[in-house]
Amino acid sequence: MGFTVRDMLKAEIFGDAKLLGGSQGLDNEILGVTIIEAPDIVKFINGGEVLLTGFYAFQSCSAEEFEKYIKELSKKKVGAVAMKRKQKVEYIEEKLHILLNYARDHAVPVLEIAPELSFRDILKVIMERLFNEEVRRLKYFKTTHDNFTALSLSFGSTENGIQRILDVLEKLTGSPAALFNQNMDCLALTENSIDKLLLSKQAEEYQPRFYSNYHYLKQEVCTAEGGQHTVQLVVRFQVMYNRKMYLVVTESKNRFSDLDDIAIENAVTALRQELFRQNSIEELEEKFQNDIMNNILSGKLCSRQEIERDIKLLGIPMEASYRVLILKLWNERTGEFEKLNDKVQYFSILRDAAAKEFQDVRIRNNVDKVTVIQQVKREQKQEEYRRELKGTVEQIQKRIQGKNNGLLVRVGVGKEVEGVLNISDSYKEAGDSLEFIGILGGAGDIRTFPVMFFADMGIFKLLCKLDTAEELSEYIPESLEKLFHYKKQQRGDLILTLSTYLDRNQNLTKTAQELFIHYKTAAYRMDRIVQITGIDFDNPNEVLAVRIGLIVHRMVENIKK
Repeated sequence: MGFTVRDMLKAEIFGDAKLLGGSQGLDNEILGVTIIEAPDIVKFINGGEVLLTGFYAFQSCSAEEFEKYIKELSKKKVGAVAMKRKQKVEYIEEKLHILLNYARDHAVPVLEIAPELSFRDILKVIMERLFNEEVRRLKYFKTTHDNFTALSLSFGSTENGIQRILDVLEKLTGSPAALFNQNMDCLALTENSIDKLLLSKQAEEYQPRFYSNYHYLKQEVCTAEGGQHTVQLVVRFQVMYNRKMYLVVTESKNRFSDLDDIAIENAVTALRQELFRQNSIEELEEKFQNDIMNNILSGKLCSRQEIERDIKLLGIPMEASYRVLILKLWNERTGEFEKLNDKVQYFSILRDAAAKEFQDVRIRNNVDKVTVIQQVKREQKQEEYRRELKGTVEQIQKRIQGKNNGLLVRVGVGKEVEGVLNISDSYKEAGDSLEFIGILGGAGDIRTFPVMFFADMGIFKLLCKLDTAEELSEYIPESLEKLFHYKKQQRGDLILTLSTYLDRNQNLTKTAQELFIHYKTAAYRMDRIVQITGIDFDNPNEVLAVRIGLIVHRMVENIKK
């Protein structure tokens, strides 16, 4: 006879264990050990295993469902069951009665162990007795792989399995775990885990004790309790569309071992599968929501019945005050993004940041823009709303610049409208406002104009109604047209000098400083402009017409692009 349940109970770790039933099976031979964290683990049991459970997999099921599981389990000749009653489990007494009947009928010892006893330590004791070092690692790899696979198979379509995967990982390693996205936002964490991730410059590459598909870092962190320092493993992995994730495991009582490396590796694989599953569901829901929002934003609404059905699915009231905002990223170096991968990567960061910072909104995702339908509080004053929006945009900007300091958020804001049927008006205005950022301020002043309200655009609200370059060109003064058709080599410098001169209230000194040129150079350029155009800078009406003409010219250039 090999290693038996009776032999196992002689180990010091089982000193306080209670035998609840199945004493006739104490001489059952033990061939392995595994944890039950999902009912589907029964598919991976070969026979002879010691099953460890905290009833986590059965905490919400009915007694009838638990009995069906036990009937499936009875087809496998397991060695023993070791359980602890730490979790709050529904119908625990009925389930325990079913388990003890199974123990009696099939000669399977059922042990109750202390809640604070780590399954990791039990696994180690049994495996060290059964296998040599190399086989122990292989068996443990299979055990953890089977558990995470069974856990993944048990998730329902609406269930978020990330938390359960982290809980199992903590039980296997005895160390708290957390998952962060590429913005360093914490998506889920176990009890006593650190909820913030800071990658230290002193973090070192860490090589697990086997070949890994993922990138590991090892760093020292300071815990909140007593300011003690401990070791933290950070695993960076990708899910979809270059979206990075970080699994963080913080060393607790025991130092990381080879078994912990194996558990972490399998946990990452399970997390990738779960995130992929969630992403697929989100994409379907997002497409469905986008279709509804497209109809609302474009004004392509059908019957009243269909409208009411759609907004019910979207979760917004028919009669309320709304405002539409459009967010877009601007690259200071190149303007638009040249590479599709960059556009997708940074757009996902913008989308996540907007979803995080805006409260109770509906978001539509486009290739390079984020559209937000925001329900406005009727009692909120305009000044308060603007101040609140400014703070939200600043927070989004901080998140973006944490990834790339050269990226700027631009926001176009439509007017407040009453009812869903008028949202399309606010949407068009938000789009016009977004286009005017950079036109009104100039590309060099984009930081000064991160948010543009359509209500602040004055006369240019009228110009937005013109659709063609020919119609807009009618608002460019003849004097300015002469400058736009001047020699190509000098034209750009002269237009920039004129624009800056007007923005600086016709102050030559400030114009020269702004353009980093000598005062005499600025004066010479302005003389040339007067000679070419004949503009009378002492005539306020003419100066206003030139200001408007410069902006209209940029609008025309945008249309031609």
